[in-house]
Amino acid sequence: MKLPDTLAMLRTLVSEPSTSSVAASRDQSNLAVVNHLANWLQSLKFDVDVLPLPNKSGKANLIATLGSGEGGLVLSGHTDTVPCDEKYWDTDPYTLTEIGPVVHGLGCCDMKGFFPIALEAASLFARKTLNKPLTILATSDEESSMAGARQLL
Repeated sequence: MKLPDTLAMLRTLVSEPSTSSVAASRDQSNLAVVNHLANWLQSLKFDVDVLPLPNKSGKANLIATLGSGEGGLVLSGHTDTVPCDEKYWDTDPYTLTEIGPVVHGLGCCDMKGFFPIALEAASLFARKTLNKPLTILATSDEESSMAGARQLL
């Protein structure tokens, strides 16, 4: 599979609701986002581990590594967004909307927009032999309980 272009990846991620909240009624799964990332990273020959969070149904972290050895570089982000109230949006928060040079959509800046950029950068190394590993980390629940990061400690 060829990696989609950066905006196409962002469009896909924004379209997947992944709100985290301490209020159970507003809390959502992040698995759709994690699954997209896993597929794209596997296409770049990363070794991908999806780690379900115990006691957090529908939540997972992702650790993807290219190369091996000690040290290296970790690019880390989170897959969840804050809850949103659509009545305050001029556009659909789950549809990437381009207005001039600016894109709008829930998570574009914090932090779903990070992943397409990280994957685009990682694709430059996918066919090279690395001296140290490149790891992409995607955690859950950063916007609420930090359960994803806590699980990795």
